[in-house]
Amino acid sequence: MLRPRLLATLLVALALVLAGATGAGAAIVTSHDDQGRPITFDVRAANVNTEWYASVLRAAAHGDEISRVTVRIVPAAQVTTLCGSEEAAACYGKLRGTPTIVIAVGQSLFNEGTLLHEYGHHLDTAWQVAGVPELNGTQVWWDARGIASLLSSHTVAFDYSLGWSHSIPEMFAEDYAYSQMPGYSYGITWLTPPDATLKAALFAELGTPTSALPPVSTEPLVVIRKGTLAPRGARVVNFGLLGRGRHVILTATVTKPKRNGLRARAQIVCNGTVVATETFPHGRTQRVIDLPGLGPADCQAKLVSTAGVKLGYTLKLSLAIEASG
Repeated sequence: MLRPRLLATLLVALALVLAGATGAGAAIVTSHDDQGRPITFDVRAANVNTEWYASVLRAAAHGDEISRVTVRIVPAAQVTTLCGSEEAAACYGKLRGTPTIVIAVGQSLFNEGTLLHEYGHHLDTAWQVAGVPELNGTQVWWDARGIASLLSSHTVAFDYSLGWSHSIPEMFAEDYAYSQMPGYSYGITWLTPPDATLKAALFAELGTPTSALPPVSTEPLVVIRKGTLAPRGARVVNFGLLGRGRHVILTATVTKPKRNGLRARAQIVCNGTVVATETFPHGRTQRVIDLPGLGPADCQAKLVSTAGVKLGYTLKLSLAIEASG
């Protein structure tokens, strides 16, 4: 989530579809933040290190609202079902009246950014903007971003009627995650990510000293998407490169290696221009596109099927800031 920075769009659902998802073997684990506030985890997967998730939230700007959310940790394969969307990496909503974040098991930069984005949705519910319906961010953020003006010009909306990236709650969640995590993959390409002034204002509003602003990281962000491609369908992952010297690696895998003919092509497209293409001829299951020195740019990682049958696929997108010198 992820994040200046490198970006991959985090497509997350806001409403949970959790009916019948209680299951057996659940364990409630409680940790605490530095002020002793409880952080509750509902563990539904094996080999979960809840302290890793707690450390992410503990280090992020927050208040008493952290004690009013439950983080449900599930196997990655269950996230799309529980969240009600094939695009969901995680989601936030209410389960039996309890604010709940559903997220996959795993310790990674991607999961860290995803958790912060979803916590941004939770924090949003705890901070009101005078005279404005929820979800709306915080007052300082609303004013600094000029949301009232964007709303009146029909550039943004409270719902998804103008698309995910023009949804006010998603804008706030992305700004929150970006402000908390170095290298976060900011997924809104039409909006400039928070600058130092906005970051400092958000930290001050949330009661966090500006000295706690996170340093820049050069660790790569890794985003993984997998699923099924419809016949001659396409899968697109949007991401932004905010500065120069970005290193992009796309590893694409498809099934049915014995099928005759060209089955698919993987591409990196930046600012509307195809930067690189790799095809999947007979017998090839994996292709890699390795592109150093990119950016700044608005980009897409694309996998396009040229087959008349369904294809299973996995896309692994690695985004890194190249070391200077």
